[in-house]
Amino acid sequence: MTTNAPIVVLKVGGSLLSLPNLAVRLDAVVQQLRKCEIVRLLVVCGGGEAADIVRRWQTLHGIPDEAAHWLAFRAVSQNEALLSHLLPDALVVQTRAEMRAAWSAGRLPILAAERFVRTAEPRTAEPLPHNWSVTSDSIAAWVAQRIGSERVVLLKSCALPDGAGLGEAAVRGLVDSHFPICAARLAVSWADLRADVPRLIEWQRVAEQSSWRSPCLAENWRPDPDGPT
Repeated sequence: MTTNAPIVVLKVGGSLLSLPNLAVRLDAVVQQLRKCEIVRLLVVCGGGEAADIVRRWQTLHGIPDEAAHWLAFRAVSQNEALLSHLLPDALVVQTRAEMRAAWSAGRLPILAAERFVRTAEPRTAEPLPHNWSVTSDSIAAWVAQRIGSERVVLLKSCALPDGAGLGEAAVRGLVDSHFPICAARLAVSWADLRADVPRLIEWQRVAEQSSWRSPCLAENWRPDPDGPT
C-alpha cells in the first residue's frame, strides 16, 4: 500500500456490536472505501454496553470522573478484541509504528485506544476532557488529528437527521458533546449500519478538504447476507 495514502479513521459504534451480521456489514464498508480510492484505514471501536456498565458503576459507587474515564477505556478493550476476531484481516495496534506495519502488510489495524491515548496525551496541548462529554466519537476525531488524518467515518445505529450539523447532533445525543470541538477541522462522514441499505453520507466538509469527495459517498451499497461483498 502507498505509504503516503490518506488515512481514514473508521469509528465503529459500540451499539453495533449486537448486530448479528456485523462482520459482513463492516467488511462491506471497508471494501467499499478501499475500492473507491487508495486509503489507509484505522478502526476506533465504541464502548456500547461495556461503557454503559462503567456509567452504572459510577452512579452506584460514586467513582470520580477521572477513574470512570479510564475504566471506560479499559472496558472498550474487550470490544476491540471482539472486532479483531470478527474481521479476517484485522489486528489490534497500539502505536503509529504498529499502524504502519499493519498497513504495509495489507492488514486492518484496530486501535488499542487506552494505550494510545495514555501515551499521546502528555505530548499534546489539547488533551481530552476526562469525563462523559467524551466518548468514542471524540476519541476517533482526536486520534485522527494526532496521526495526520483529515477524515473520520462514523458508523452508527441510526440515521443522521436531514440538515443536522455537528452541534445539533450533539444536542440530540447522536454524538458526544465534545465532538463538535474535536471534529471542527475534519471531514466527517456518517453511515447507519443498521439500515436495510446502508449509505455513506458526506456530513461535513471543511475548506481545507473541499476538493475531496470520495465517489463511494454517492453510492448505496447492500451487504451480501451470505458473506463479504
